[in-house]
Amino acid sequence: MTSVFMRMPSGSRTGSLRIWGFVLAVASVILPALPLGPLFAQPPIPLAVLWAAYGWAAEDESGWRAPITLALLGLLHDQLAGGPFGLFPALYLSAYLIGRVAAVIMSAPNLVSLWGGFIVTVLLTIGIAAVIAPLGLGENVSVRPYAEACGITALLFPIVRPLYMSAAPSSRPQPGFKR
Repeated sequence: MTSVFMRMPSGSRTGSLRIWGFVLAVASVILPALPLGPLFAQPPIPLAVLWAAYGWAAEDESGWRAPITLALLGLLHDQLAGGPFGLFPALYLSAYLIGRVAAVIMSAPNLVSLWGGFIVTVLLTIGIAAVIAPLGLGENVSVRPYAEACGITALLFPIVRPLYMSAAPSSRPQPGFKR
């Protein structure tokens, strides 16, 4: 089963999980912009696009679809948040690139390794946000709301991991491993 947005592993169960993961990522971008009250604000609603970025990177999504989809979701997030264009695409693409490295370093197929890789990815995107947010939003901008949303996102990662990645070893090449 193949989608326009992402290559899905074989199996209808896995494919449907990946579709639900994508729907959740889109919802996490759109819902905070709607007047639905504080429950749907960010935080507390997680940044599901970070789950998608890390999962697609770890699952060796080596084509152009994942980065393009992340960039488009980032532009949509920027538009709905009312900020300058480029901040969220930069953060989501950074998460994807960091996730590719973390997937190689923390490649053991267990939850602790996968969760650790995601936490490292999220922490580094918070650092990137602290550097680039003042460039577009001014000197007095705080990345605290983004950091809080990232914390919630990291805490929920073990629950949503099946929507974005399998627990099997990554198909990405490992350092020192010869095929």
